[in-house]
Amino acid sequence: MLEKYLRNHYKEFRHTYCSPVEQVIHPIHDQCFYLTSEHKRKLKEEYGIEPWTFEQKLGDAVFIPAGCPHQVRNRKSCTKVAVDFVSPENIHECLRLTKEFRLLPKNHRAREDKLEIKKMILYAIEQTVRDLKDLAPSILN
Repeated sequence: MLEKYLRNHYKEFRHTYCSPVEQVIHPIHDQCFYLTSEHKRKLKEEYGIEPWTFEQKLGDAVFIPAGCPHQVRNRKSCTKVAVDFVSPENIHECLRLTKEFRLLPKNHRAREDKLEIKKMILYAIEQTVRDLKDLAPSILN
């Protein structure tokens, strides 16, 4: 729903130096929108979505649940370090995101599969089989 809202309202947003947003490939993964209080009000009215908005300060660590709409404002230049957390509870959301990333154009910066969710699943299955063999060797051999 957030993606739909941004596609419907993208002409109301501005880039650096107030230049209009001319092209939107994927309104969320492009990371080119920052919602004002007016846009957050409209988003809640039109779609019932309330994104998290906060200012991150020096030394702050922030944990964002999978699929949670959010935006962060940094008041000073900084380097973002992100670590994706995958758990059984959010695996469906991670698989959905991985599929979205693959559908982006080849040169899109968000296209890389950062989560590597399928590789994690294979490693988890492999470890499970090893553990089962250790627990009950006569059953699995």
